[in-house]
Amino acid sequence: MAKSTNIYFALIFSLILVMMFIVESRPTPTVAVPTCDTIHAVAEAETCSSIVQKFNLLEAHFLEINPNINCVGIFVGQWVCVEGEVN
Repeated sequence: MAKSTNIYFALIFSLILVMMFIVESRPTPTVAVPTCDTIHAVAEAETCSSIVQKFNLLEAHFLEINPNINCVGIFVGQWVCVEGEVN
């Protein structure tokens, strides 16, 4: 019984080592980091759409340079990026 237990332990240990090497060999995912060149303080009655129009932006670009924006909960005085890029 001790021999079979040692074999099982060795197999499980080997499997764990193989899994560790597989996980460590995966490429590290890259995260796009936005850089902001110009900011704007949200004014009364402004929305994400009105800011996009005001600064002649594409909506997709506005959302890229403001990745944490909640357009439903935008508020007066909130700083938003209106010029920048994603690296």
